[in-house]
Amino acid sequence: PFGLKPRSDPALILPPISFNTLTQAQTWDSSSYSVPSEGDSDNVFLRPQRNLESIDPQFTIRRKMEQMREEKELVEQLRESIEMRLKVSLHEDLGAALMDGVVLCHLVNHIRPRSVASIHVPSPAVPKLSMAKCRRNVENFLEACRKLGVPEEKLCLPHHILEEKGLVKVGITIQALLDITITKALFT
Repeated sequence: PFGLKPRSDPALILPPISFNTLTQAQTWDSSSYSVPSEGDSDNVFLRPQRNLESIDPQFTIRRKMEQMREEKELVEQLRESIEMRLKVSLHEDLGAALMDGVVLCHLVNHIRPRSVASIHVPSPAVPKLSMAKCRRNVENFLEACRKLGVPEEKLCLPHHILEEKGLVKVGITIQALLDITITKALFT
């Protein structure tokens, strides 16, 4: 009725899907579209025929693992750079060590003294800074980076530091800061 085909129409039944076809990506080419026959004249939508045999399903997993390994190496280089400059040993969780902005402010002040005039530091009585003080430290660090000439596109955002969700971006900022100081040292 109303020009609709019943669900049991053999033309609409798809072949069973095997696990192999589910694990492989889709490929499309110009010859993969089905051409309507005379019996399909009322079929408005043409379904592309999918060739699922040619793509390696493990590619994205391998790429993701490789990316994670590269990020881990970058974070380790970041740790070594900071520890070497400040002659301190940082906590195993680098994100947590940088989260309050204290280490970052000390790093900027090590590169150029008094870049950050006031650093909120935890005390023995209050070993954890409030989020407002952490944010202030992080904003002071980023402002000092701007004043020292770190390009805006290399600056991370405050939430990358405060929420520990962007150590690679923090690393790019710190590396740009260190590169600028090396460049200035060479030309002065």
